[in-house]
Amino acid sequence: MYDFEEERVKQFLREHAAKRVAIQLPDGLKPYADKFVATVKDAGAEAIVLAGSCYGACDIADEMAILAKCDTLIHYGHADMGLPTRLPTLYVEARMLLDPSSALEQAVEEMEEKRVGLATTVQHLGYLQRASHVLRSKGIEPIIGGHGARAKYDGQILGCDLSCARSIADRVDNFVYIGTGLFHPLGISITTGKEVVIVNPISNSFEKLSSSRERFMLDRKAMISRASACDKFGILVSIKPGQFRPELASRLASEFRRSGRIAEILVMDEIIPEGLEDFRGFEAFVCTACPRIAIDDADRFNRPILNPFEAMVLIGRESFKPYKFDEIV
Repeated sequence: MYDFEEERVKQFLREHAAKRVAIQLPDGLKPYADKFVATVKDAGAEAIVLAGSCYGACDIADEMAILAKCDTLIHYGHADMGLPTRLPTLYVEARMLLDPSSALEQAVEEMEEKRVGLATTVQHLGYLQRASHVLRSKGIEPIIGGHGARAKYDGQILGCDLSCARSIADRVDNFVYIGTGLFHPLGISITTGKEVVIVNPISNSFEKLSSSRERFMLDRKAMISRASACDKFGILVSIKPGQFRPELASRLASEFRRSGRIAEILVMDEIIPEGLEDFRGFEAFVCTACPRIAIDDADRFNRPILNPFEAMVLIGRESFKPYKFDEIV
């Protein structure tokens, strides 16, 4: 299902004469930890699995690896974002070996558009050209946008960088997103104002996003309404290297105070509900870390949680429409 590039990993470890290797994994790849350990051992090194959070390349765990006395780091599941690291680091993107062509061909049968933007996550990038061929064979012109500052490849979408979609929005009729889940296609649709067709290689199916977009807008408007009844806000800052936005947090705290509300900055590593439970003095939160937290994880928090744009809507500095997805670019 995935390409774990075992030989490339071994070659990297031999080149760096690795003795003690840290392995960092997102949740979706943790079931394969034993395979990664075996690859490291085959290269003659000791494997140490870093079992903490891994949101993306923004969450690179080189400091933890150093504390674990490792001399190299293998980061699985994401493309290099360009963040500096303090020890040799290899990114293994774990691209999926599932061709989306069949699902895309089904979707094309219901398309009337003539120019379509293509976007995906790093796991499916290897099939973008094949998807382009499918579209062309049906008389549809595929357009792939250039990558943004945090993405590595053209056509690559990140939850915090939607540049590749934005850059071609005025040239396409709609978008095809290859992948799973709603967060990324929602970002594309809301940022560009275009319909998105989600082509899922795993389920070999497709769906249009439109109904999910309307539900998302209603949910976020309701979240802002809940937070508007609150007076005491915690402004959340993560120290994860690619999520650290202290200046934004300071600006937000100042704006909230000027609006007559109480706002304090809370700095933590991973922003999770369990880490906030004992801070009962805060009625609501604003998250300046990973943009997915306030959206995908909102139901896990027992108090309102907003992203920075929604916070500015709450205090009257922004209008709810057009809605702006939070990006770290």
